Amino acid sequence: MKSKAARLVRRNHARYHQGRDDLNIVPMIDMMVILVFFLIFTAVFSKTNILQLNLPATSTAPVDLPKGLKLEVIIRPDDLVVNDRNSGPLKVIANTAGGYDLDHLSEFMRQVKSQFPQMTDATILPGPAVSYDTLVQVMDTVRVYQLPVAPFSKAELFPDIAIADAPT
Repeated sequence: MKSKAARLVRRNHARYHQGRDDLNIVPMIDMMVILVFFLIFTAVFSKTNILQLNLPATSTAPVDLPKGLKLEVIIRPDDLVVNDRNSGPLKVIANTAGGYDLDHLSEFMRQVKSQFPQMTDATILPGPAVSYDTLVQVMDTVRVYQLPVAPFSKAELFPDIAIADAPT
């Protein structure tokens, strides 16, 4: 025996839900159309410009570098040593009154890159007393250099940097 309330609920349920077995997707399609228009009109369309740069050649004589070069930069308290792991020091860059001479390091790295354009790796070897800020500055100098043409454009030197301890 069912109660009167249960029969009313069952009857009302059957009356209101008769023939409504399908899913109404019209509101979902409307939302998708609005979303597509919103994404199209808010998209940022950028134009990429490619400039052909002919940089002047450096006036210094090219450096004689070994064939199987494994580039290392050793950061010591008094100087920076650009080194080949196999043959030894290539250039010693003494400190200036303001600290490490990163400009000369950048020039030498560009000379090395001109002779080894396919090379992308270098190892930075900081000494035990080298500050983190100095390490980051040397890494940035070895990785990229500032182009003289545009104020905020940089060119790639040796982007694959490895870090290890300097030999004692």
